Amino acid sequence: MKKQDKRGKTGAEREMEAGTDQERREEELKEILSYYSSMTSPSSQENIVSMMQEIQELYGWISAEHKEMAAEAAGVKLSVIDCIMKLYKSLKPAPYRHRMTFCTGKNCHREGQNLLDTVKKELGIKGKIPASGALSSDKKVLLETRDCLKQCRTAPNFLLDGKLYSSAGEEEIKKLLKKLRSEL
Repeated sequence: MKKQDKRGKTGAEREMEAGTDQERREEELKEILSYYSSMTSPSSQENIVSMMQEIQELYGWISAEHKEMAAEAAGVKLSVIDCIMKLYKSLKPAPYRHRMTFCTGKNCHREGQNLLDTVKKELGIKGKIPASGALSSDKKVLLETRDCLKQCRTAPNFLLDGKLYSSAGEEEIKKLLKKLRSEL
């Protein structure tokens, strides 16, 4: 059985409905926004998440413009969309390929501040990392920090695409980053 979206359409049906890829995407985006705005409770978290997932499926990520459009369709403030984006890590705010999350808890910060600085340098990221994360210079890696990964005994810790790395040294991180770059 072919996978259908919430509107009952398969990918092939959606593709045949419009002309060029850009026109098709714009038309489908309008359809997604219209569908979710006409629901009984467009502002429910479940409906907003489903809408955002469909937008991401269409574009590969969710731009600032798409967040504004989704907020308008759901009848909520942009800050609600931002909160949902933070809560659901699968929703991508940028077209990156890898997500790297460094623990900045007490032990990890003490043991791993130099590692975070090394990663920032290797990825071409300058300055402090904002709460939303920072993209590498090639826009392929999102680097973010989290207050605690709850692995304090094995500090420093970080996640790479959801996989935990503990007690990592500078050489291990450089090898990992080199491997990432070869994949990109």
